[in-house]
Amino acid sequence: MATIGARLKNDGTLLTAGNDPLEFDDGLDEVTQSIHSVTVTQIFASEFDEVTLSTGQPSGGSILLNGSTSYLTVPGSGDFQFGNDPFTIEGWFYATANTYQRLWCFPNGDNVELLGSALYYWNGVDTPISSGSNVIPQNQWFHVALVKTSVSDAKVYVNGISVITDNAPYNSSTSRALVIGGEGGSDVTGQSPSSGADGFFTGNITNFRVVKGVAVYTGNFSTPYSPLGATQLSSVNISAITGSATVLLLRAITSLALTTDDSGTNKAVTNVGGAVFSALTPLSSNYNGKMKQRKSGQLLVANEFDEYTGITVSV
Repeated sequence: MATIGARLKNDGTLLTAGNDPLEFDDGLDEVTQSIHSVTVTQIFASEFDEVTLSTGQPSGGSILLNGSTSYLTVPGSGDFQFGNDPFTIEGWFYATANTYQRLWCFPNGDNVELLGSALYYWNGVDTPISSGSNVIPQNQWFHVALVKTSVSDAKVYVNGISVITDNAPYNSSTSRALVIGGEGGSDVTGQSPSSGADGFFTGNITNFRVVKGVAVYTGNFSTPYSPLGATQLSSVNISAITGSATVLLLRAITSLALTTDDSGTNKAVTNVGGAVFSALTPLSSNYNGKMKQRKSGQLLVANEFDEYTGITVSV
């Protein structure tokens, strides 16, 4: 057994030593030799303690909601009339309270809400489905995605891991309005026992995206660390988004763009009750910095230089 020397280049290429691990030179860009057997394994973001940032520069900001009066509304649109087709609703959230809160809300289904450390999905008919407890953290960013793949399957993912599955998801057949971070002006079925508007979200929301006609996530996935776009390439368990499939995208890039829709559909988003801009964001446009693994097994990270893998392989 020996620990191989390897280097991960900035473009994602993994370089390893030749037949003899001692031949590896930190300054040379050797290609991977056939003598080494490499197995590709899915690695999810939740398994790591940190994100490697070459400069650590954040990208954009977020929408800060006060938990009592503020939320965003988007007028009724056929873009939210998903019918039997696939769709994806997702965003990054930072909750600072554990009371009953809605992440987003339609008047008739496809809603996701929080209560304590549990997440709930309401399909418009049945009692909201719970993820179980200890799923939603407080005072830290988490990613939520509702993905409908067919008339008989919808899933809710938290930080890339499926936590809810529904075999009878809602099939919206009419134009409808969307409320982000609350319930709006009418009472909608949910986990709250009280009548009237409630469910105001306390905390931050950013990169809220609605994609029509595409199940963006097809299985557990690694959450993005760069800002979402209106289009994207495919990757492991992540579908490509092309054309005009994205029908809403709120990235809160600056205070002047707090409610700007970057999807290309230019939807009018209304700030109700005084939502404000916050510089807090989990995202960076500059990520996955340089790394190098020495033949001793030590993994050097550009902004840390103190990590150790302890991995050995047969050569």
